[in-house]
Amino acid sequence: MSEPTALAPQGALEVELRGRPAFTHIVAKLRPGGTIVAESGAMASMSGSVSARAEFNGGFINGFLLRLFANESLFVNHFTASAEGGELVLTQATPGDIASVELNGEQLCITKGSYIASTPGVSISPAWAGLQSWFAGEGLFRIRAQGKGTVWFGGYGSLEARDVSQPIIVDTGHLVAYDPKLTMKTRMSGGLFSSLFGGEGFVLEISGPGRIFLQSRSVSGLASWINSQLWGR
Repeated sequence: MSEPTALAPQGALEVELRGRPAFTHIVAKLRPGGTIVAESGAMASMSGSVSARAEFNGGFINGFLLRLFANESLFVNHFTASAEGGELVLTQATPGDIASVELNGEQLCITKGSYIASTPGVSISPAWAGLQSWFAGEGLFRIRAQGKGTVWFGGYGSLEARDVSQPIIVDTGHLVAYDPKLTMKTRMSGGLFSSLFGGEGFVLEISGPGRIFLQSRSVSGLASWINSQLWGR
């Protein structure tokens, strides 16, 4: 997923991912009347022929739940091109890669803070992640994207898609998106002593079949490193 993405048609728009993998951003060519829905604050630039309309993220209730439990904005922006079309550039808060998934009635779970944009046929709602996710420090809820269309999400560092057939162990801070049919179990990375003092703590044991998306860096890891530098002085 590290090579540049060629201009690809997405119905009423064409999308190119530029700046991969460290500073990836979305360049969307909107055809006349074309619309893309994006997370609040994701817009970097847009043509004067593109209008923005803020709406509750999936309605008031969904928007409130997404804000409260999944670290997402209460509002999303609907960007629509006029009769002459236009260009829209979207980005994410952290440096890293962006991936897209085509949904045809399927569902995709996205970890908090990773959703960037989607086409109008995709709905975004909070999904229960379970107590095990909470124990692992990832919160009680995930974002669920479902419907028919394209969803874009980002990660800190590079992104790698993996098809899971045999169980795999993943550090909780590196999981970005996954097939909801996968089975996940939170456990210690090793024995009690190794888990507490080896720096790994809790991990996810993921069993397939299904697909996951992993980021090569973790924001929590960066925060821990910064804290160690500050407190170490």
